[in-house]
Formats: sequence, structure tokens, C-alpha cells
Amino acid sequence: MHAQATVSTKRISRVGSKRRLRILLIIVLCFLSWAAVNIWGQFAKLHEKKSVVANMEQQLVDSKKVNVDLTKEVARLHNDEYLDQIIRRDFHYSKTGETPLSASKSQ
Repeated sequence: MHAQATVSTKRISRVGSKRRLRILLIIVLCFLSWAAVNIWGQFAKLHEKKSVVANMEQQLVDSKKVNVDLTKEVARLHNDEYLDQIIRRDFHYSKTGETPLSASKSQ
């Protein structure tokens, strides 16, 4: 009788361990599914952020180009001859004794 009790106990123990293993696998699968969903969402957010960063880098390049152009223009504005050219071109001024000429476009 004692031998049957040990076999029966071992069989119950095996069934219990299979049940615990099955529950553990279900918990692990649920965790992995949750992690996969979160990782998928993070990839989407990462893609959005990369496009924002690329856009900002392009704006930075454009701003640097404008900055260089404006720096050159400021340096040129310190030159009196360049200022004379701008005043003559934009405001149609002429020096004393000069006769302004206007050319019409022929069609």
C-alpha cells in the first residue's frame, strides 16, 4: 500500500508541475506579447522623431547658409563704394553733375 501511495503522490506531483509550467508559460507569453506591442509602438515614435530631427537639421543647414550670406552682406556694407552702389541702384540717386539714363526694354 505504501508503494501505491508513493506512485500516486508522484503522479499528482507531475500533474501539478505540468500545470505550474503551463501557467508560467502563459505568463511569459503574455509578458512577451506586451513587450512586443510596446517595442512596435516605440519604433513608430522613433521613426517620427527621426523625421523631425532630419527636418531640424535641414533647417539648421539653411539657417547657417543665410547666416553666412548676411555676414558677408554686413561686411560689404562697411565699404563706402558698395553703399554708393546700393544707394544709386535702389534709390536712383546720382552724383552731382551726372545725368541719369533710363533704358527701356524693347519688345
